[in-house]
Amino acid sequence: MRFDDPKFTKISHRNVWGEWTFVFEGSKLCGLKFQDSSNNTNGIPPSSVQACAYASSDTESEVQNRIRNAYRKAINELNLYLAGKLCEFSIPIKIYGTEFQKKVLEVTRQISYGKTWTYKQVAEAIGSPDAVRAVGNALHRNPLQVVIPCHRVIDSRGHLSGFALGVGLKRRLLCMEGALPNELLLE
Repeated sequence: MRFDDPKFTKISHRNVWGEWTFVFEGSKLCGLKFQDSSNNTNGIPPSSVQACAYASSDTESEVQNRIRNAYRKAINELNLYLAGKLCEFSIPIKIYGTEFQKKVLEVTRQISYGKTWTYKQVAEAIGSPDAVRAVGNALHRNPLQVVIPCHRVIDSRGHLSGFALGVGLKRRLLCMEGALPNELLLE
C-alpha cells in the first residue's frame, strides 16, 4: 500500500539503524518502512535529525496531539525493540491489504520473539497449506515491517530468503533476537 491519501500522516525518524518512516491513520500505526540511510532510493528526503534514540522528528511539532503521542509511543517501542529490551509491540495498528494478506499478517504477528517459522508453517496456520508462494508474496508487501515480524519467516531448509528489506537486515534482526547465532561473536 502506498499511503498517499491525505488521511495518512507520515513521519520520518532516524536512529542508528537507519531511516524509519511511520505512517499513521489517526492514532493507529498502519505503515512502518525502513530505509538504510546509506542507500536512500525511495524518494523520501532524509530527516535532518541526527541519529539519536530519543530525537524528535522534523515534522513532529506539525501533527495533532493524538498522532504525536502515538508517534512517540511507536518510536519508544521501536528503539526498545532494536536495543533488545522489548519483545512485543503494543502500539495500536491497522492492517491494510487483501483478506488473504491480512490473514497472513495476523498469523505472522503471533510468531514469538527469537523464534522462526517457515513459509509452509504460516500457510498451514492460515488453512492454505499449498499457498506457500502466496504467503511469501503477502509478507513481501508487509506494510508494518518489524512490528509484524515477517523477518521471522524463513524457507523450509532453514535459510533466510525473501525479505523485502534484504537478507542482511533479516539476519541482523534475527541475530539481535537470538534466533540465529550472532556472527560477530564467531570472529
